Amino acid sequence: MPSKWTEDDIAKLKRMAGKVPAKDIAAELGRSRGATVVEASKLRISLRCSQPTGADQGASAPTNP
Repeated sequence: MPSKWTEDDIAKLKRMAGKVPAKDIAAELGRSRGATVVEASKLRISLRCSQPTGADQGASAPTNP
């Protein structure tokens, strides 16, 4: 039987969401990636990581002469 999500688990999920890949959040919580994705969905939390913008893109950003 799956373990119940605690308030601490949910707080950690919210803190890490959008910053850390779902598989890493799952590992930190000791849960499967699927269980983590389902719980995030129930809570309407996006696990999609933010893309770097501006100067964070470095040399890979195209330049126009």
